[in-house]
Amino acid sequence: MSKQDAEAADVVTKPVEAGEGAGRLPLRGWALEMARRWNAGTYSLFVLHGNIFDVFPVQSGAKLSYLPLKTFLSKRLFPDRGSLLFYDIGDGLSFGSAEMQKRFFEWLAVYDDVEGTAFHQHGPPREFTKLAPLLRRFFLRNADDKKERKGVTLIIDFPEKIIPASEEAGASWDERMALVTLLKWAASPELRQLDIGIVLVTESSAELHADLLQNPHVAQVRIDLPDAEERLRFLQSGWAEEMADGKPVSDWSSLSVNDLAVRTAGLNLLRVQHLLAEAVRNGIRVSPENVAASKKRLIEEFCQGLVRFKDPKPGVTLDAVAIHHAAKKKLRELAWLIKNAKTDVLERGILVPGRVGVGKTFLIDCFASECALPVMEVGEFRSKWVGDTERQQMRILMTIRALGPVVVVVDEADAVFGGRDGGGDDSGVSSRVFAAFAAHIGDSSLRGRELWVAMTSRPDMLAIDMKRQGRFGLCIPLFPAQGPDDVIEIFTTLARLKKVALAESILAYIRTKLGEFPLTGSDVDAILVRAKERAVLALRDNDVQVGDVEEAVQSFIDPLDPELLALQELAAVLACSDRRYLPARYQDADRAKLMEEFARLKARAGRR
Repeated sequence: MSKQDAEAADVVTKPVEAGEGAGRLPLRGWALEMARRWNAGTYSLFVLHGNIFDVFPVQSGAKLSYLPLKTFLSKRLFPDRGSLLFYDIGDGLSFGSAEMQKRFFEWLAVYDDVEGTAFHQHGPPREFTKLAPLLRRFFLRNADDKKERKGVTLIIDFPEKIIPASEEAGASWDERMALVTLLKWAASPELRQLDIGIVLVTESSAELHADLLQNPHVAQVRIDLPDAEERLRFLQSGWAEEMADGKPVSDWSSLSVNDLAVRTAGLNLLRVQHLLAEAVRNGIRVSPENVAASKKRLIEEFCQGLVRFKDPKPGVTLDAVAIHHAAKKKLRELAWLIKNAKTDVLERGILVPGRVGVGKTFLIDCFASECALPVMEVGEFRSKWVGDTERQQMRILMTIRALGPVVVVVDEADAVFGGRDGGGDDSGVSSRVFAAFAAHIGDSSLRGRELWVAMTSRPDMLAIDMKRQGRFGLCIPLFPAQGPDDVIEIFTTLARLKKVALAESILAYIRTKLGEFPLTGSDVDAILVRAKERAVLALRDNDVQVGDVEEAVQSFIDPLDPELLALQELAAVLACSDRRYLPARYQDADRAKLMEEFARLKARAGRR
């Protein structure tokens, strides 16, 4: 990188003006970090990872263009290099310009004369292990000629195909040779003195061999998704008008450029371009609804269907949730903090444990609708293919970081997060996944931008690292009905949602026959559906009678193991961090006895 780049990095906070002196757009974000670490002269090998398939700004005079990463590196970060080389296993070696290629082949002819090879005629080898010794000789060619020294940069695309993450025993000979070559280049003081740099460009650094990533001579620079300022600059660059055949934004969009920059959070610039071009060129006016729908689709495509958005339901609030009064009170407080931008006191994560069917998902759906934030649900993203799990996790976390403010819901959290000890059957994938989640959720700088909600019926299986304060320190357990009043409340609430009228005779039957059972919302929902089914079959439609309810109850056989349900309930009790969220019978219970009973139930469950 040239001295001009260092100067541009230093003045990044100054405004950029078109015209004379504007020469280059100041570096920011990952590019600024890359420039400063390069200029320090302490690294020869860099790993660029993350949002590598996006477009990036390059200014030429008054014109601002957005170009792919390889072109950005050539024109913006390394415009004055003596040699700029590119390599991937598909195309082999290529060059930043025809002049650079000419100089390389002139040197290659001299090399052939000395070594008795024929690379000048047939071209350099394509295999990395055969090309590497040749490149090293090229790097060192001008060690004695300081006047001609202008530095060399080698950019390697798809390095995960050369040194993939794998166990030592499973690595091929070529992979081991390639790894040793790159490690030696990284540690070489000669290369640093001669201003030689190697840049590995990969979407997920976790797909590279761990020995390379852990080496202190290797610098890692993450390219995040663009922030609101970068998206606004992109939309103001004139691209949008060119795409729309010169029409101003107001002619084809109901949203201003500023609004578009805000509403496209979570997308990279290339996908913003896709979103707008798809609407404009199909004669669809860009509207809030259009942007929201397209944005969700593009994010789900980017994450390969491993996340999905839940649409807040108009008019649905926590009033639709029966019982769980303490939980609803706390969630309403959190919703108020969100609406009033009191983000500095928001929790980073909420743990919602409870036995199956208790209504965890419905409660969080209603909370999300009440606080009016987008809700992203993370699904199972683990894959049997090497490196695929870490790549998918990287995409998900990168999107969440850029998307905020957002509620992130993780169901079956104990399975999704995994643990620090992932076992020996997955090459450490589970422990790396856990570490990445723990680091991200524990990042206090994201407080108020992301609210994580973890739901599980077995909080005891969630790693203790996740349950500490600053991650999922707030635990709000949910419990089934604790008496006749709770049972009646669940029935009346669900009946109102299903538009089923409950006569006094039905309520009396429920209180007498079902009042002492620890029913959950799913239990009551099943009873009402079956009772309504009998009414419909009797041609009475919504006229549910006490006989229908009685028959639905008497014919039901509960297939769930009562001891397993008791185990899940005790796990929720023991995970709770505030006795106000516990039923009265647990608030002053002897915790030692509860733990003893939990251990007994857990041991019995393990023997089955």
